[in-house]
Amino acid sequence: MSLKPHKILCRKRLSQAGFTLMEVMFATMAFALILLVMQMTFSGALGLRNRVQKRVDQQAALTQAMMIMKRDLENMIVTGGLMAEGIICTEMGSPDMPNDQLEFCSTTAVVSDQFPWGDVQKVGYLLGVDPMQTVTTNLGQALMRLSLNTLPLEANEEPPVETLMLDNVRSMEFEFFDGLQWLQTWDSNVNEPAVPLAVRAMVEVFTDNPNPTGRQTRIWEILVPILTIKPPSEESEEGEGEEEEDS
Repeated sequence: MSLKPHKILCRKRLSQAGFTLMEVMFATMAFALILLVMQMTFSGALGLRNRVQKRVDQQAALTQAMMIMKRDLENMIVTGGLMAEGIICTEMGSPDMPNDQLEFCSTTAVVSDQFPWGDVQKVGYLLGVDPMQTVTTNLGQALMRLSLNTLPLEANEEPPVETLMLDNVRSMEFEFFDGLQWLQTWDSNVNEPAVPLAVRAMVEVFTDNPNPTGRQTRIWEILVPILTIKPPSEESEEGEGEEEEDS
């Protein structure tokens, strides 16, 4: 029995039919699951990268701030005159959250053609409010550095230059070694000697923790020995006193 031509053409069309509706739905679901897994993997990797980068930036800023503070303390100078009056550290805050304010003179300024005397400057460290902080990121205070050239004398009338060194700071504390013990405060007009033998600075910063109730802190500490040279007048007076005793 022979088939008619139109029946043969119909069978060929049936054999060349596409996917069924169920097959398309299963393929779409599988493709959606693959995209979901890819999105979760990419999102997790991007979040990890952002957290690591934030910690690296915070570590770099903290290291730079402590290095600048250490450099200022190492180059501390006290002459007793108008150029470098002395060291004054005021103890503020509470015992659990100290907020010391330190003011001294240091030979860390930049010398230029306009300011040939600018190597001596008055430096101050204190905790204040960061104007760039918002309520959502207000984890602590801002470590501010104040600098002012002491010469010429007219420069003292200008306001000091404020520099934001570090944010998210919980507390800052200074200690001074006079040769026998560590003191919490210092005043060159009262303490003897006028310059401490060493200065210890402790800065407590908040770590990157998204849980406000479980915020953790980390304390960074630097210990700076202060090398001082007696003025020639004092050395000569000591030498004359020893000669008189020998005679």
